[in-house]
Amino acid sequence: MLRFLALAVPVALLVLAGVAASATALDLGPDRSPLAARGVARTVPLPVALQLGGALFEAVALVALFLLVEGRSGSALLDGLAAGLAAWLFRGPLLVLAVATLTRLPTAPFWQLARIGLVALPAAGLAVGAIARWQKP
Repeated sequence: MLRFLALAVPVALLVLAGVAASATALDLGPDRSPLAARGVARTVPLPVALQLGGALFEAVALVALFLLVEGRSGSALLDGLAAGLAAWLFRGPLLVLAVATLTRLPTAPFWQLARIGLVALPAAGLAVGAIARWQKP
């Protein structure tokens, strides 16, 4: 189990970071202009330590969710995909709903983040599932 965790968390972190970096490189990140028009857009990025901490927390949470659903479908890859899609429900549409419910901010930038998450989280879940499949005797 410790070997699985030692492999799964860094791999999930790498996949999440890789998708985020790819989205940034391809200029597919959220359009902050609707937020800037209201004076609430962040002008400087978060410190690297906070960004890394947030990504690490997300990777650990995804691996924990995978461990909760592991063995339900009979395939580690399907379990990983299910964990990634379940994580996306909270990181994507429910987050946008919370923003829309609690604020008068435009939801377009948050929907773009949700679309990036729809790629990142299932991909990371599949990677975690692949590691679990590889670790099983």
